Amino acid sequence: MKRITVIAALAFIGAAAWYWWPAQGEAAGPGGGAPAAPAPAPAAQAATRPQWMDALAEQPPPEPERVPLPPVDSSAPAWLSMAEAREHGDPRTPPVVHDDPATHAQPTAGQLADPQAYRRFEQGQHARLLASFADAARDEVPRLRADVERGRAAGVAEAELAKMEEKIRRIEALRDEVARGATQ
Repeated sequence: MKRITVIAALAFIGAAAWYWWPAQGEAAGPGGGAPAAPAPAPAAQAATRPQWMDALAEQPPPEPERVPLPPVDSSAPAWLSMAEAREHGDPRTPPVVHDDPATHAQPTAGQLADPQAYRRFEQGQHARLLASFADAARDEVPRLRADVERGRAAGVAEAELAKMEEKIRRIEALRDEVARGATQ
């Protein structure tokens, strides 16, 4: 019995402390005992944030793309609609795109049994991986360059732009190395 009383008293004290805690913080503000810290001036706030934030603040946010939804048939109960969607899918969802089985080829039993054949299989998989990297790099480098130019126009720091340009240079160097390796 004594243990329950102690637990109840501690719970009551904790609840009371939690209840009164915000009231003490508000009392210490402008009308209370401790003076509040002065708010930084708007000019000081603008000086501490990056310049690109100012450029973004000037641009209006893009308008979200509006997609018309088909009308909902409310004549039937909702559970019927849910059961239909569970069994046959929702016609509003995009189609599922399955990966090409050739990209996830598994070795045959003969390749698993022969170390040389399995090594050739692994080399073929590695060559496909490098080719997909080269294709992705060819498509992505112009987008990255456009991002750098947008950042330069928005006033991003030169150090950040230099990092991005170095990444682009390294991607291009690796892409060229992959291309040289494929021709040899």
